[in-house]
Amino acid sequence: MASGPNVFVSYASDTKPLAVELANALTSHGMEPWVDFKDLHPGQPWPEELQRAIDEAQWFVILLGPGSRASRWQEAEWTAALASTWTHEEKRLLPVLFGESAPPPFLRNWIPLKVDSSTAPSVWTGRVVEILRNEGKNRRVANKDKGRLDEVEAAVEALRKVEG
Repeated sequence: MASGPNVFVSYASDTKPLAVELANALTSHGMEPWVDFKDLHPGQPWPEELQRAIDEAQWFVILLGPGSRASRWQEAEWTAALASTWTHEEKRLLPVLFGESAPPPFLRNWIPLKVDSSTAPSVWTGRVVEILRNEGKNRRVANKDKGRLDEVEAAVEALRKVEG
């Protein structure tokens, strides 16, 4: 049984081989990737399965190459992933850009992992695993810091009331 985060992997058709590499790497590192070629089966209603996978995901990894064009399928995935990250603070999104690709407008608020097209799969997939693991640790620290910031703001507000 995997002990790492659930990871929803979205890719355009030109990056499918990269999605296969990433899914294998995530699984070997104890994470649970959801990818359509592995997790969708004949007879399943894809919109419901897509929503279930997005609801369960902690991470959304979007793979984009220089020739990536969003199909109706990717647009549905990306829209749902963005909505999920906006409404659930604990969910994270990682764009992975291959070659000289530029992020599409909807991903310009996220810092991508840029991968040179000549990079060995084990190197870039290892980097993705490292980001997914370490960001969870950083997030907990950030939440502790936010709690401390909330305490400071409450103390400032209390002082204002006393002085006011």
